[in-house]
Amino acid sequence: MNVHPFIATGLIATHSIICISLPTLAQNIKSISGCNTALRLAKNQIQNNRKVKVVNIYQSNIAENYKLYPKNRPHSYAFGLEGAATESILISGRFLTSITENIISNCPSVSMVSFGLNHSDYVVTYGLLKANRIKFFECRNVECRYKTLHSYI
Repeated sequence: MNVHPFIATGLIATHSIICISLPTLAQNIKSISGCNTALRLAKNQIQNNRKVKVVNIYQSNIAENYKLYPKNRPHSYAFGLEGAATESILISGRFLTSITENIISNCPSVSMVSFGLNHSDYVVTYGLLKANRIKFFECRNVECRYKTLHSYI
C-alpha cells in the first residue's frame, strides 16, 4: 500500500488530537450525567409523598445579576414549585440545604440553587460560600437590587 506522506502525517495528527480529547470529553459527559441525575433526584425528593409539583427547572448565568460569585461556578438552578405543600418545602432549611449540597456537588459549574412558588416572588436561595459551605442566602437590602454580591440577594 502506497500512502502519501502528507496524508499519513495528517491522519496521525488527527488521531492524536482525538485520543487526547477523548478523556476530556468522557469527563464532561460524566459531569453532565451526574448533574442531570442530581436534578432528577432533587425533583423526586421535592415531589415524593407531598402535595407539591416541580413545574420547571431553569438554569441561569449568575454573572447577569451578581457582582461577586465563584468564577469557576457561574451557573445557578431555580426550581418552580406549585401545590398545597409548597410553603412547607420553602421553609424547610435542612431539606433544601441537603438538596442544594447534592446539586452543587454533582454540577461543577453551579454555585447557587433557588426554590420558589411558581409565578410569584416567594423564592428562597441557597448556595456555595467560602470554605465550600452551603448556606441560605439572605436579602440584606429591602429592594434586593440586581448586581448584588453573591450570597446576598
